[in-house]
Amino acid sequence: MSWTNYHGHSKYCDGHGEIESYVQSAIKLGMPVLGVSSHAPVPFECFWTMKPESLSNYNAELITLQGKYEGRIKLLRSLEVDYVPKQIGPNTDYIKALQLDYIVGSIHFINQLNNGEYWAIDGSFEEFQQGLNEIFNGDVKAVVQEFYRLNREMIDTQDFEIVGHLDKIKMHNATEVIFNETDQWYKNEVIETLKSIAAKDLIVEINTKSIERNGLLFPGIEWFSTMCEMGIKVTINSDAHFPEKLIEGFEFVAEELLKAGYTHLSEYIDGQWQQVAFTKHGIQWN
Repeated sequence: MSWTNYHGHSKYCDGHGEIESYVQSAIKLGMPVLGVSSHAPVPFECFWTMKPESLSNYNAELITLQGKYEGRIKLLRSLEVDYVPKQIGPNTDYIKALQLDYIVGSIHFINQLNNGEYWAIDGSFEEFQQGLNEIFNGDVKAVVQEFYRLNREMIDTQDFEIVGHLDKIKMHNATEVIFNETDQWYKNEVIETLKSIAAKDLIVEINTKSIERNGLLFPGIEWFSTMCEMGIKVTINSDAHFPEKLIEGFEFVAEELLKAGYTHLSEYIDGQWQQVAFTKHGIQWN
């Protein structure tokens, strides 16, 4: 048994390490498939996304490594693409022209600060408070609703395969509770977003990036049963920013998914996504 990972970042954006380091780490772990999905360039200043001038080199390096490691691991070309209305999304021409194996679609940015800078909701708590106050006049509910509205707009209008860190807007509750995740208005936002995902037959990643730091999963365990009942497909990703973090928390997540009723994960096999059985110890390839 072994795992896969379809969401990870390299030196081309805010990840740490060469792409080849991730490939070598995956091989040591016995992973048959690895997807690299660095943050796609955005058409405005951002320190954690790939620079536009690096995109061609990123794509070329992945193609070279695919050839170098053929027969040892299936290396997939991907990007985590932000959806910013009228700015960028998975359907943007230069993204589509790459003919990637798949795309992770994510929401990080919501509107602009007073200085014109695009506001990312997953920065520091202080940065979150700045956007909350400058753009939304301190109305947390309005921020959360806009986050999910943008997710649904991305899901409904863009072509991609994996929904990235579905409920990441909750992350700042780990620092200071800013809204109640059990309130009905909040649950309604998540449910409406899940309905959109089910209608488009997209894959929801269970993102383990924060599990070691503060115990968070995106989406949280509380949504696993609901997603299973809705027939939503899932895969487990670590959103790795270090080569050694490729399967962080996977066994725990797998066990929780099994408890919720899941029996299969979405895996990329022979150029398409297929449902493969799993246990808490790994994917059952045969």
